[in-house]
Amino acid sequence: CGGGMSPWNTWISCEEYENGQCWQIEPDPNKPNHNSPNATLLGGLSGGEYETVAVDNTNKKKPIFFTTEDKSNGELRRFEADDNG
Repeated sequence: CGGGMSPWNTWISCEEYENGQCWQIEPDPNKPNHNSPNATLLGGLSGGEYETVAVDNTNKKKPIFFTTEDKSNGELRRFEADDNG
């Protein structure tokens, strides 16, 4: 499993299990959503065996996320956020 920082300073973590999903986590324990991770839509609604996520935040209004799967023929998926990020 692996993850990284999002453009809005949350942490995105992925775990490779069937129909898994990436989760967005608020890393600051003083923020209200710290103990409430949210499933993301990275890679699609059905999930996958996601290993990690990376983000290209060159265009702040339209970040691009990449997810990989933890299997020898696993996919590399690209997700482009809309104007809301």
